[in-house]
Amino acid sequence: MNRQSEFAEKIALVTGAASGIGKASVSSFARQGATVILADINAEDGERVASDLRAEGNDAVFVRTDVSEPDQCSALVDFIKTKYGRLDIACNNAGIADGIAPPATHELPLDVWRRMIDVDLSGVFYCLQAELPLLLATGGGAIVNTASLQSFITFPRTTAYTAAKHGVLGLTKAIAKEYGPQGIRCNAVAPGVVNTGLTREILSNDTWRAALEEKIPLGRTAAPEDVARVMTWLCSEGAQYVNGACVPVDGGFLT
Repeated sequence: MNRQSEFAEKIALVTGAASGIGKASVSSFARQGATVILADINAEDGERVASDLRAEGNDAVFVRTDVSEPDQCSALVDFIKTKYGRLDIACNNAGIADGIAPPATHELPLDVWRRMIDVDLSGVFYCLQAELPLLLATGGGAIVNTASLQSFITFPRTTAYTAAKHGVLGLTKAIAKEYGPQGIRCNAVAPGVVNTGLTREILSNDTWRAALEEKIPLGRTAAPEDVARVMTWLCSEGAQYVNGACVPVDGGFLT
C-alpha cells in the first residue's frame, strides 16, 4: 500500500474485478493507495480477491453485482455513497465474450445476442447512469470503460460482441462530450488478445496462439497487467487532459 500516491484518499470502483483485467486493475489502484470497491457476479472469487488485498493492508470491499441488472448497478453505487460519500474513479470493465466457435450470424440464438448486449453494452450504460450522479456530487472524476479491438474492427461470427463493443466506444465519446464540462473525464481501453479466462481455450491451442501472435508486432499476447497499467494511467494526473479517447492496448495489432 502506498499512501503517498496521488490515488491516496481516492475511492475507486472496478466492475468485473474478480478475474482478468478487472482483478489486475483493482489491484493496481489498491496498491497505489486507493480505497477500492470490487464488483463482480462471481462472489467466491471476488471475495477472495478483496480478502487478499486487505491482507496486504489495502482498503478493499467486494459487492456482488450483475451489471446486466440496472437495479443491482444502482444498489452498488448506493452502497458506495452510503459507506464512503464519494466516488472518484469508475472502471466499467465487466463483460463476456463469444465462445471458441460462435455460430454464423443467421444462426445466432436470440438469447445469446440479448445476453451479450445486456452485459457488454447495457451493463456499461447501467453503471454509468448510476455512477454519474455520485461523480458529479464528488466534484468530478475519471471513468474508464473496457472496449475492445472490436470497437474498431471485426472478425467473422462475432456480430453480437462487435456490436456491443462498438457501442461501448460510442458511449465513451458521448459521456466525454456531455460531462467533460462538469469535470468528469471518460475514456476507454481497447485490449487486444489478453491472456485471461475468456481466452484460455483459444490460447491453450498452440496453433491458434501462434497464428494470433504472428499478427502482433510485439510478438506476444497481453497479460492483464498490461491493460491495467493503461487503465490506471487514464485515471491519473498524467492523463488529466485526455478525454473521449479509446487507447488500444494490443501490441500493435491494429497497425
